[in-house]
Amino acid sequence: MRMMVVTLIPPKQYQTKEEYVYDVLRSSILNCDLKPGEKLVMDRLSEELGTSPIPLRSALQRLQSEGLVEITPHSGAAVSSISISEITEIFALLETLERTAYRVAAQRATDDELQRIDELVTRMDGAAQIQNTRLWSELNTAFHLRIAEITGMKLLIEYTRRTLDQWIRLSRCYFAQIGSLRMEQAQAEHRQILAWLQQQNLESLEQMAIQHNRLALQAYQELIVSEQISD
Repeated sequence: MRMMVVTLIPPKQYQTKEEYVYDVLRSSILNCDLKPGEKLVMDRLSEELGTSPIPLRSALQRLQSEGLVEITPHSGAAVSSISISEITEIFALLETLERTAYRVAAQRATDDELQRIDELVTRMDGAAQIQNTRLWSELNTAFHLRIAEITGMKLLIEYTRRTLDQWIRLSRCYFAQIGSLRMEQAQAEHRQILAWLQQQNLESLEQMAIQHNRLALQAYQELIVSEQISD
């Protein structure tokens, strides 16, 4: 039985043990160090994290509320699985959120904000050229969140952040397998999004929000189906 792989963080920056355990487990799940469906054994986690069961249970309940952990009576806790239906939901949510975000951001963005987005896209170009899928994924998250933040809409920003957290986990687990083709295609779409934000082309931005998310969804669906067939 292998030891669970968790991403340890220096504990001194945390006020409570629960916060520390929560951040360690959340980071490990989002980074796919703890795999979808993996059982979270309390005794082993307590030993690895140097904590008692009480803060561990509290942290797991918080992660359950975020959809990252499933807790079943008599069975215990496990990392939430990633099914095709869940992937579909992630991109449906992003599409809905971004149709609003792109429209509002186009009307509110300053030249400085658009310049920062341009710089992000340029860094993404560099990551794509060297096939650094992990860096590209991090920058991709920053790109989409930055546009949401320009809107100034607190709920939209929060829901976008939470949905992108689910996408981060998805990308950590699977993106390396589809990265080469999807990065090139996505970068062309990102450049077009930036251009239309600058031009305040609201109709084209709405169509791109649909296209961008549905093409990404299709790539992940095809990968998951192919893995299920190979199993």
